Amino acid sequence: MTASAGSLVGDDAARRVHGFSKGADVVLLGTPGPTPGSAMEASLPDVETSLAELGLPAPLARLAGAPTDQLTWLAEALERGDAVPLVVAAPDLHISHVALLDLLDRPGVRTAALVADPHALAEGDELAGRARVGRDGKQLESVGTAHHTVTRPDRALPGVLRVAPQDRAGAARALRAAAPLADTSWGEDGVAAATLVLVRAGLVVQASALGPFDWSRGGVRAEGAAGGPWRQRLRGASRGGDGFFSTYAVRPVSRRITGFGLAHGWSPNVVTMVSLGLGVLAALFVATGAWWAWVVAAVVLLVALAVDCVDGEIARFTRRFSPLGAFLDAVGDRVKEYAVLAAVASVAVREGAPGWPVALAAMTAVTVRHLEDYAYEARLRPSRLSRPDLLPADAPYDRGPQDARTTFGPPPSRRAQAVHWTKKVVHMPIAERYLLISLTLLTRRPMLVLWALFVAVVVAVLWTQGGRVAAVLLRRDPTWSAVVPATTRGELDEQLDLGPLARLVGRLSGRAARPPFVLGLAGAAVLVVVVSLLLWTDHTGTALVAAAVGSALVAVGWQPPVHDRLGWQAPAALWVAEALAVGLLVHHTLGAQTAAGFAYVAAVAYHRYDVVYRLRDTGTAPAAWLATAGLGTEGRILGLLLLATFAPSAVVPVLWVAAVLLAVLYLAESATGWRRWIAAQGDPMPTGAGA
Repeated sequence: MTASAGSLVGDDAARRVHGFSKGADVVLLGTPGPTPGSAMEASLPDVETSLAELGLPAPLARLAGAPTDQLTWLAEALERGDAVPLVVAAPDLHISHVALLDLLDRPGVRTAALVADPHALAEGDELAGRARVGRDGKQLESVGTAHHTVTRPDRALPGVLRVAPQDRAGAARALRAAAPLADTSWGEDGVAAATLVLVRAGLVVQASALGPFDWSRGGVRAEGAAGGPWRQRLRGASRGGDGFFSTYAVRPVSRRITGFGLAHGWSPNVVTMVSLGLGVLAALFVATGAWWAWVVAAVVLLVALAVDCVDGEIARFTRRFSPLGAFLDAVGDRVKEYAVLAAVASVAVREGAPGWPVALAAMTAVTVRHLEDYAYEARLRPSRLSRPDLLPADAPYDRGPQDARTTFGPPPSRRAQAVHWTKKVVHMPIAERYLLISLTLLTRRPMLVLWALFVAVVVAVLWTQGGRVAAVLLRRDPTWSAVVPATTRGELDEQLDLGPLARLVGRLSGRAARPPFVLGLAGAAVLVVVVSLLLWTDHTGTALVAAAVGSALVAVGWQPPVHDRLGWQAPAALWVAEALAVGLLVHHTLGAQTAAGFAYVAAVAYHRYDVVYRLRDTGTAPAAWLATAGLGTEGRILGLLLLATFAPSAVVPVLWVAAVLLAVLYLAESATGWRRWIAAQGDPMPTGAGA
């Protein structure tokens, strides 16, 4: 079925089929459905037509009959070879080929089943195939048939399964073993039965989420977003999980820009650079100090935010993902935010207000929020891993609680949605921060801009930190039991950024008995509280001694691998200690109104973000020598306090030099590390693989 020109989105290149399932074997498994009765069924192509639109060959077989026969025949089809994927589809499914792109034509998809949001079902939810996906959203954990019950089902099964070439032999063995166990009680949904067998046999079956598309099958009908399939794909290109302002204000605008960009051949990385340029332009307008320029800057900053969403939407729409894009996006967001804060602070200082310390405080608070979030998410990851129910194929129940629901849960109530969005706003994600900055820019009061951002982010940190810490201290945290004790250096250790002095103290302390985590926590408290109070009261020499004691306690108590219920607090605590030491030293002890402290802390902040993004996106850490070259958190704090004690007049010049040197060091190592990782990935797109 050819879409009308009015319903298309993008140019031919944007809608191109890349060929990740090119030449796949196709099997239609199950009983063909009746002639389409509803208007939706009549408007949607059958699945065989849609597979042909993707360049897949005609089906090898149309297998109907008893479940035992279907599984046996499917095993035989899988055994025909292992050079290409095998696609299994329900013959009564009506769905556009556009809806199948993320399952059949996306890099990174191996063996996977198409899963849909049950809340999008307009009819027949009691007839839809049911499945449960792991909390990480990656794998199927349990699948239902007429004979098999799924506890807490959260996905509907439209009826398409892709078996990767490397999994065909294992899938065939599992199906042959299960075939004698199947009987007519399993029902007529052969795709669901085959998927269940693979999941229970331990084969990794990825959950390929169906976007907001129309589809129907038998008595089941799901309604997608407005418009034709390509319009629905554009709607689904928006990333989920955004904040309130992004979801309801920014994304509707960004999708319009994305549609234009797709029609004109824009690439995600170019869009990222344009967004970065707009953010810097907004900062330049702010730096002029003119009231009209601040109004323009407020608008340009929001435009930069909308454009910042476009790169990801283009990548998801076209299924062209560049590893370089993650690096550019990470750098761009931080540069834009820091540049605007610096511009506001410079105007405040020109007008006689203490802009730099407040800007430094705001930047510190934003970074604390992110470091705490990333470290906590890493802590939660083990508890969110998909854990498929490995059971005999004929077992009627999965491993869920006996009293658990076996039907789809209701959609969120209005109250639940209100609570959800309120929490999102309080957390101050990037769109809310940009909105707050833009609104306060309209007042042309630089200190209001800085203080408003600082207070809002501090409230967000207290909200998240308070709840999480309270859950741990009151033993109400159910996730810790899933965390396996670390035996080697891990993500948390990389985020601490401890240097050569800490490693030396750790070695001297010995490893016969592992020191308690609370020892390091006490050291961090000394660095954050005691050192700060001593600097505030102008006892720099005593602060140096206290910092040495605190650093030693941290080095002993937080030897890698760090493993504790409160472990996620460590990176943010050390970051606060360093930022406080710099801020108080420059702006209170020395009484200087200079950007040196801001520049220095910004360079260190970039490094901390880079470590997190590389761990999250590539699974690799910076080079081991970097912590030595950068002196580590403890080395930098002690070095600055030593300088302030014996040569206070040199602190500001040294901070400028250190800011430049650290920025060059961190950027160079970061670029090298990302480039090395990108080179190792190869080209994710097949060459000349148009289907």
